[in-house]
Amino acid sequence: MRLAPLLLSIVAIALAVAPAATANKPIRDVSPQGDFSIDDQCAFPVLGHVDGNEINTIHLDRFGDAVKQIVVFPGNELTLANADTGTSITVQGTGSFQRRANPDGTVAVKVTGHGFFAPNPLTGEPGLWYLNGHASATTDADDNLISVDGLSGNMVDLCDQLAP
Repeated sequence: MRLAPLLLSIVAIALAVAPAATANKPIRDVSPQGDFSIDDQCAFPVLGHVDGNEINTIHLDRFGDAVKQIVVFPGNELTLANADTGTSITVQGTGSFQRRANPDGTVAVKVTGHGFFAPNPLTGEPGLWYLNGHASATTDADDNLISVDGLSGNMVDLCDQLAP
């Protein structure tokens, strides 16, 4: 029976001298996406609408600097329409985007699932590019592409499907 008070005292002392966690709580924002227009990627203006939310979580280091960002798009649908003809398509917009700061100042970027880009993030080619798969790349601190580290799945230009 004397062992229990001794163990309780040791645990209490250990908790009192253990350092507190130094990580900051991440910043989390949940917001609906909505309507947008794109005038410079196809040969015609495009109207877009996203049904669903964007959940953006930014992790900070102990100095308050952003070191990691994770954005998820759970269950989203993306509708794009040719503003001249009304031709439209609806595709899944479910996926995730991750960005992590590297010690050398570069940034690792990864997109998985179904993503939408204008222009093509890997080549800079104009269009409404739809990713079904996984892409990863490295950018400099100003978001300039340094290298493409991987691409699996496919990436298609949706302008072709909306063309008259």
